[in-house]
Amino acid sequence: MKFRYYRNMLIGVALLLTLLSEIIIFGIGSWNINDTSSEIRRASEQNIASHIESQMISKLNEMNSLALQLEQNDFILYARSFYSLRPSEEERIARQELSSRLEQLHLSPEAVERIYFIGDNINQKNFGKLMKSGESIDDSQIPWIEDLQDAGLLDLLTRYYGMPAYIPEGMFSSVLEGKRGLLPRETWDRLSQFATSIEGHIIINNGVNALNVLSVIVFDERILTAELPSSRIWNGYVGILDENQQILWTNVPDRELMEKAAKLAAAGETEWEQFLGGRYYVRTVPVPPYGIRVIIFEQMQNDSIWKWGDTYTFIIFLACSLLLSLMIAYRLANAVMYPYQALARAVWKKENDLDFRSIPEQRFSRGWLSRFTIRKKMLVMLLSSVLIPVLLVIVMYAFLMYRYVFDKAVDLSVESSDHLVTELQSRVERYENLTNRLSTDSRLTNLTSPYLYRGNMDDFTVSSYPGLNDISYFVIYDVSGVAKYSSVFNNNRTLFKLHSYEKNVLEQLEAEEMVWLTGLKDVYGHPALMLVKKLEVSSGVTDRPTTAFLQVVLKEDAFSYATTDRKQSFVILDREGKLIYSHLTPKSFQEAAVSQWSVPDKEELDVQIQQVEGSNQVVVQRSLEKPGWYSYIFMTIDDIYLKIHSMFYRFGLLLVLIIIIILLVMRQIAYLLVRPIERLTQAIENEEPLPAEMKDRAGEQPRDEIGRLVASFNQMLRQIRELMQENVDKEIREKKLVTSRMKAELGMLQQQINPHFLYNTLEAINMRAHQYGATEVSTMVKSLAKIFRFTINTGSEVVALSDELEHARNYLTIQELRFQNKFIVRWELDEQAMGLPVLKFILQPIIENALQHGIEELYGEGELVIRTETLGNS
Repeated sequence: MKFRYYRNMLIGVALLLTLLSEIIIFGIGSWNINDTSSEIRRASEQNIASHIESQMISKLNEMNSLALQLEQNDFILYARSFYSLRPSEEERIARQELSSRLEQLHLSPEAVERIYFIGDNINQKNFGKLMKSGESIDDSQIPWIEDLQDAGLLDLLTRYYGMPAYIPEGMFSSVLEGKRGLLPRETWDRLSQFATSIEGHIIINNGVNALNVLSVIVFDERILTAELPSSRIWNGYVGILDENQQILWTNVPDRELMEKAAKLAAAGETEWEQFLGGRYYVRTVPVPPYGIRVIIFEQMQNDSIWKWGDTYTFIIFLACSLLLSLMIAYRLANAVMYPYQALARAVWKKENDLDFRSIPEQRFSRGWLSRFTIRKKMLVMLLSSVLIPVLLVIVMYAFLMYRYVFDKAVDLSVESSDHLVTELQSRVERYENLTNRLSTDSRLTNLTSPYLYRGNMDDFTVSSYPGLNDISYFVIYDVSGVAKYSSVFNNNRTLFKLHSYEKNVLEQLEAEEMVWLTGLKDVYGHPALMLVKKLEVSSGVTDRPTTAFLQVVLKEDAFSYATTDRKQSFVILDREGKLIYSHLTPKSFQEAAVSQWSVPDKEELDVQIQQVEGSNQVVVQRSLEKPGWYSYIFMTIDDIYLKIHSMFYRFGLLLVLIIIIILLVMRQIAYLLVRPIERLTQAIENEEPLPAEMKDRAGEQPRDEIGRLVASFNQMLRQIRELMQENVDKEIREKKLVTSRMKAELGMLQQQINPHFLYNTLEAINMRAHQYGATEVSTMVKSLAKIFRFTINTGSEVVALSDELEHARNYLTIQELRFQNKFIVRWELDEQAMGLPVLKFILQPIIENALQHGIEELYGEGELVIRTETLGNS
């Protein structure tokens, strides 16, 4: 049946719109995800590159600073002092002093493997120390500069002085193999063992200085590995090229692939894709001013929101939403179409069975949908069956996207925070290393004893200690806390004093122990961070050392360069929750950090999202292990909220688009279904025949319920017209019979009355009234006689208008005498109408009605107007 076809069509349209809407939702969501993921990925890549670049520069600065430190006289004096020609006891004391000075640098064994100080010839003593074990290297394993020069290795070793250089395996050994037998056995052995100790390592040397001493620092490869991002937050590899595009260091497992990448970088390539057990995105980052280039291999991440579990869940939810749409559409489509189907069946059945009982109206007025038109019913059906599932899908998809985007944002914040904490930790170590290097300078430490030589401090410049310009100033105090030297206001050292609080802390320090002091003010009266190290300095008189203190005061922006991200700020608190440092943050950020610190059961990986200063911030808590501080990193994610709002704005536009499409579809369906029903309804209300295009073709049966309704309606019209015609014919016949009967009765009455007797009697009365002067009676009798004459006239039922008017005059004459001039009559007659035929007695009933119901009830004089007028050709 056709109504089932229309119902199924509505259901299909609802399902199609639902499916298309969900596909569009998926497309919009995927576009948002890709856009946001790309932005987050770019930010992550930038963070990784910035972090690696910053850490590499920091580490190279440290390496270069250490190399410059070892060039000072305190360290190279031993190798140039011809201790081979001096008493052994003196050499032993000098050797112990050099070893102790190296230990005072507190170099990490994970950074520095060994250090060499090489003299010019056999008259000088060489020195080597293994930093991990603290043991000295035997002199038989260290060649002199002359040995290196004779073997042709000196130029090869010092070619890249002042810069870190990687010594590949066999670089020196292959040269020595060619010298086997040409060099003395002992010399060849010393050179061979020295070459073996530096091959496969990164080294740095400053060349042979003016004092004919060569210092060589051999670094452990972990010095660079430790600066890479943690494998917990980053999966990748790094390669470092020197200024000659040679591989300085790499942790790429495939050496050939790294060499290929080095060639591409040397050719000017800056980014490309590489397969290394997976797809890797490779890019190069220059590291000025050292001229090196970092090659970063970063595994390409899948930015899709859909993991297998989420995909499976969404597929099930999508199927459920379509099933829900089908159920709603089926239920409402049946509710929309059933009344018309039932009506068509009822009408068709009555037409065939000639059943004239009425169809129960309550059968079609049950349910809330009965109050709406079919257009509104279809609109409700489509909107309900499409928008409800679509809204559910939007809610779920938005939740997944919201969770994904915020997880990504939090991951990025955590990643950036880890980088920042590494940067902060590096700066802490840098300031501690700088303090250690200062503490080994005899020009400073000798100032604390009146018996030791005091070097010239005029050449104590920033260039002597790279990184010295990062601090505000430093002060050296003797055991009594009296300032002996200050890098500022040295001519007025009385400005510098160790406070009582500091003394209480410093008295508990062990020799060579260092402490961070917070909550104090510097010489300028500003809050400042300070480093104080307790020193043991030779008294110059006895073997018992004396105590001294080195104070290093940091600048207010000491940690400000740890981050370059404008979205990121941080606060550092000490163990007691007191503010140590705040980076470009207002007081509200500091209060938020303190409140986070005060929360019991703090966890290392604590991450929260909260509002600070009206901005949405990801707050990450991290600890700085060495000082024992807590850092709170704030990362604004307002841009993520803007993207979420933009996403919901697009979904809102999608809903508007769906509603517009539903309206357009409903209009088309209405053209197919509703328009015929509306025409049928209009025809029923106006009792007009249906348009020709809606009628069945000749000889064809109705194909659907609408056609059946139309056919039944046409049949009903034909039957009604036949009945009406029969009724009219019947009424005409009945009127003719009544007229004939009335004429017969009137004829009988006319025969019963003798007209001449009536006329003669009235005439006699008239004459007698006239004789006695009763003019009114005469007039009334005369008029009455004329009325009787007109009434009993057995002629035609149609008379001339003039005769009818004359009859009306006679009637009004009697009434005027009766009412004693209570009304006047005004005649407005058209002479052209006097001859027109009218029905007999047509005016008297009207005039009589006007007198009885109008003029008789008036208190004053009334007026009766009788007007005749011809209209057209009538």
